[in-house]
Amino acid sequence: MSLNNKLVEFRKKIRANRKHVIDSIIEDHTINMCVFCGEVNDLTREHVIPQWVYERCNIRTFITKTNNNAQTYNKTTVPACRDCNNNILGELERHLKHKFEAIDLRHEYFSDDDIDKIILWLETLEYKFHVLDLRRKLNKVQGSDYIPYIGPMPIAMFQGPMDQSPSKVFSNLRNALKTLSVKSKNSRHNSLCIIRTTNPDFNFFHSTNNFIFIELARYNVAFFFFYKQEFVSASEAFAQAQKIIKNEYKSTGT
Repeated sequence: MSLNNKLVEFRKKIRANRKHVIDSIIEDHTINMCVFCGEVNDLTREHVIPQWVYERCNIRTFITKTNNNAQTYNKTTVPACRDCNNNILGELERHLKHKFEAIDLRHEYFSDDDIDKIILWLETLEYKFHVLDLRRKLNKVQGSDYIPYIGPMPIAMFQGPMDQSPSKVFSNLRNALKTLSVKSKNSRHNSLCIIRTTNPDFNFFHSTNNFIFIELARYNVAFFFFYKQEFVSASEAFAQAQKIIKNEYKSTGT
């Protein structure tokens, strides 16, 4: 089956099972079921950030900005069935890696179809982060503020304004999964910035329900995607992305 046909089946599975999946995750944040289609058999561990992105380095960490907690990419997973994980999303990633290896942004650009697939891939990362933030607790971290009675609460409750209610968190989760079932990404093209890079190392930062930045040194390409914000032109999005990237690099010393 071709990748496009697999993605058709993926969207169908999400539409058919979306309510059940979200209701189940809301009822039990740590439920052991596929977070895409709700399957409970033949489960695997789906890495929130794919291993090939950070070259399978098992000591790389990212920081949970909510409480400055470091977590390794290698152990950051959510449950997914073998079909969604390996057969569908794995095929999508293999396709994109091939495109990243083949293209030289100095002389050519991605097709509209490939841009659709890049956006879908970045949207799957966002959805997985929404799920992850519900599964993680606001545990005490040395040097960080901590109030014992809120410790057992999911990090997702603290990922936005202080008045972020559970209903808002669940609505964001529901919308993130719904987005994966939408075929056309044309209206989102201006929200994706594709940048040629010569930096020697992988870089990543993410703001839930806001934006994501992934720099793939191996492929000389970086992606900055605004999850919600739409732009009249790609240049407008690029200018805003550049400001955020510069501030992030300055604050981390990258």
